[in-house]
Amino acid sequence: MTANRRHLLVLLAVVLLAAPAAAGGRIVAVGDVHGEFEGLTAILQEAGIIDEELHWTGGEATYLQMGDIYDRGLRVRESLDLIMRLQNEARAAGGRVECILGNHETMNLMGFYRDANPDIFATFADAKSEKRRRKLWNAVKRYRDLFGRPVDDAAEEAWRSEHPPGWIEYVESLMPKGRYGGWLRERPVGVLMGDILFIHGGVCPQVAGMSVDEINDTVAEELRVFDRVRLYLVGKSILPPTAGLEEVVQGVRAVLFEAEKEDSTDLIRRHADQVRELVDIDSWLIMSPEGPLWFRGAVTWDEVERGAEMKALINGAGARTMVVAHTPDKEGMIRTRFDGSVFLIDTGMLSTYYGGGRASALEIEDGVFTAIYLGGEREVLRSGKVLDTAAERSLPSAVATETAAAAR
Repeated sequence: MTANRRHLLVLLAVVLLAAPAAAGGRIVAVGDVHGEFEGLTAILQEAGIIDEELHWTGGEATYLQMGDIYDRGLRVRESLDLIMRLQNEARAAGGRVECILGNHETMNLMGFYRDANPDIFATFADAKSEKRRRKLWNAVKRYRDLFGRPVDDAAEEAWRSEHPPGWIEYVESLMPKGRYGGWLRERPVGVLMGDILFIHGGVCPQVAGMSVDEINDTVAEELRVFDRVRLYLVGKSILPPTAGLEEVVQGVRAVLFEAEKEDSTDLIRRHADQVRELVDIDSWLIMSPEGPLWFRGAVTWDEVERGAEMKALINGAGARTMVVAHTPDKEGMIRTRFDGSVFLIDTGMLSTYYGGGRASALEIEDGVFTAIYLGGEREVLRSGKVLDTAAERSLPSAVATETAAAAR
């Protein structure tokens, strides 16, 4: 073997090892769940991913959950426990389970519970819930006193109504060391398999030119900064231990306002230095209405006027095809847009909230994209070889030419 040929083979091996996994195997992607556990398990059974006992039967397939497990429905906890267990079962069978973050996951991780079903907290309650509520109220009273807010019986009654049994446990489960909070913080925003990008809202002008890894790293860092600032404000007794997004933002603004005063103390200035990173939080990827978790352009953009822009955004992320969820289809259908380069797979699984919605999944295998619905209904949405392997797309041109020549 010549030195040049050995060099080419070594380079090829390095590229193959470094490249992301190709999407040659079977993939089953599921859109927003929103606590609809029965719909989730039913469609996973329909797609051959789990059996009637809810155990993995997908073999070497990949099940990709597109986020928004949280909010609106009641069986969030069961849905999370299932996906977390299937992740281990799939790995043992040579398969894979990926769960990406949706906007409702990041809302909850940051303590913004606007869309949580009020009845869900009871599903987190246990025998010690009442004791925890009394302890938290005693802590909250100190903060209320500090800011001159009422702490009488009426105030306590109102507070207890807003914080029912299980609320504390729900919040604690979402903290960095919580059962779900720790796991969710390790999840990506986007997953690139071959040249298919799976992302909850979609690539958008705000992330133009960013790789999927850069998007994921940016969101992970935003969550780390938020967690650190919240922990700092709680640790310095500026905020109560269960402070959420709105309280944290108010706390940051109050500290920064005080730090700007002429009679500001050194302590306040030190506090300001520690929390200043949150001053532009509204522009963060996880907060921006036009960020990858909230973007609705995949559904709303005009295909003629902005088709080239959409394809450029997808290509800029290293993909040819994009699969998104986030915006439920009013008729409960999986659809394609932008000449088949975008798949919209949120079909409003939680039908009690989204009238006309139903469970569905998108199957991708051997270049064929098929919509799966309950009852055996299938619809081929796109067929043909549309995926190159990641290795082919990553090879330097000289190596690719040499490899092709050798194959001939």
